[in-house]
Amino acid sequence: MKKLLIIILFFNAQIIDAQILTGASSRFNDAFVEWDIQTDDSDERSELTMTWQNPDNWGQWSYRIGNKTGTIKTKWINDFSQWEIRGDNKIITAQMTWAGDVRQWRVTDNNFSLDLKCTWGNNFNEWVVDDAKRGKYLVAMDIENDPRDWIIEDDLDEFVSLQMKMTLLFLSIFNSVPKN
Repeated sequence: MKKLLIIILFFNAQIIDAQILTGASSRFNDAFVEWDIQTDDSDERSELTMTWQNPDNWGQWSYRIGNKTGTIKTKWINDFSQWEIRGDNKIITAQMTWAGDVRQWRVTDNNFSLDLKCTWGNNFNEWVVDDAKRGKYLVAMDIENDPRDWIIEDDLDEFVSLQMKMTLLFLSIFNSVPKN
């Protein structure tokens, strides 16, 4: 009986963590430092915010999805090729697949990895994960070439953590918006 209870609790914990992100909108028309994140629970307040809102420091962010919080930081100062995402006792690492090429990223939680790719080469309107085991995740500008609003189609399985999904969203937005 105890084993059954433990198994049920484990799967419930996984399902609770598998929140669905549905979109993101910049709070300002001319600055991409604060974002409202939409989820499948419209009553939750969710956001992504640059920690030090300084035009020269894009390397530290924080997020809140409902009551879950986390941080997003570059691994090395002023080097945007590798990020570390922390939240809910999980650590996600994101790294460019190819040096200097922001169009493809490897995202891992050390249990499995997902590859995030810019769908159209040098056009940053759409980003996708298409994994045979884990499913599909699409992040796309709501209006082409307007990085203020994004839509998300989340068809990843329930074992992909909220932190990993947040990483995929962050990388898509961060690599698509102007930073001046």
